Amino acid sequence: MPDESIKNRWDGPFTRQATVEDIYYCFRLLLGRPPNPEEWLGHSSRVGEDLGSVVASYVTSLEFARRQLDRRNLLADLTLCSLDGFSLYATPNDLDVGKHIALGGSYEPGVTAIFRRLLKPGMGVLDVGANIGYFSMLAASLVGPKGHVLAVEPNPQNMKLLEASRRANGFSQVTTALCAAARATGLLMLNASHSNGTTYALFDELDAMLSAQTVPAFRLDDLVGAERPVDFLKIDVEGAEYNALDGFRAGLARCHPLIVSEFSPDFMKGISGVAGEDYLRLLIAAGYALSVIHQDGSTEDCGGDGAAVMAAYARHGADHIDILAQ
Repeated sequence: MPDESIKNRWDGPFTRQATVEDIYYCFRLLLGRPPNPEEWLGHSSRVGEDLGSVVASYVTSLEFARRQLDRRNLLADLTLCSLDGFSLYATPNDLDVGKHIALGGSYEPGVTAIFRRLLKPGMGVLDVGANIGYFSMLAASLVGPKGHVLAVEPNPQNMKLLEASRRANGFSQVTTALCAAARATGLLMLNASHSNGTTYALFDELDAMLSAQTVPAFRLDDLVGAERPVDFLKIDVEGAEYNALDGFRAGLARCHPLIVSEFSPDFMKGISGVAGEDYLRLLIAAGYALSVIHQDGSTEDCGGDGAAVMAAYARHGADHIDILAQ
């Protein structure tokens, strides 16, 4: 059996051949149990085989299928939660967003404070990566019936909850768009985990592409149009922020909206194909001054210094920070 005290290997080499630890943790993570002595001899003999083939044998096994991990009911215990100024449908089974709301905790308090401080009645809001609609409903409650919120979200399950919340609140000022924001109109693949998800380019391999969940993608400039005012833009699309804003350059120049953005350089490199510094340069070139948003809603002014934002991200030590561009 592998040593239970396997040490941190963040910087270690990666091999595509299965190790004894890989096989042990296939049992633990995929089958939900430790191997028994009788079967271990046969399974451990696969050490050195291609890692993908080994993992595939576990995820296609009857034992894995019986766990029904891909059929978890994220809508179990769905509750209409009463919040400050609006209501929201949420479930504790949604570990990304709904759990924090359904169990009475706070959700992104720093960004929430920015919304409450900067949004005014009558403003036009664009919520890109609306998820289950927390910030869309918050925005609608703040801009009122004379304002407008366009909620853009590619995950159909999220959009159903968002629409249910819109109806529960009677927010006719909210419009929904079931699509991804992208550099060009077309199709993207969606990989969703709980309510969060990532969009990325279609696979070249036909079988892989046909088995993937695809979603329509539009440039925000085309989706918003040339007339709709956008005073405030919130964007949180799990590393696709550069792609989304690259498709909204005309809108940025026309409206100069306040922008609240999640900033995750590591995700951005894999999803948008650019470095975090490139995203910051896009904003700075569009005339924006940048600030880092703290948990209490205060901001750390960085101006046009992208390096200062990157330093704040490094200090934070998590997978993302939130920034304000104005």
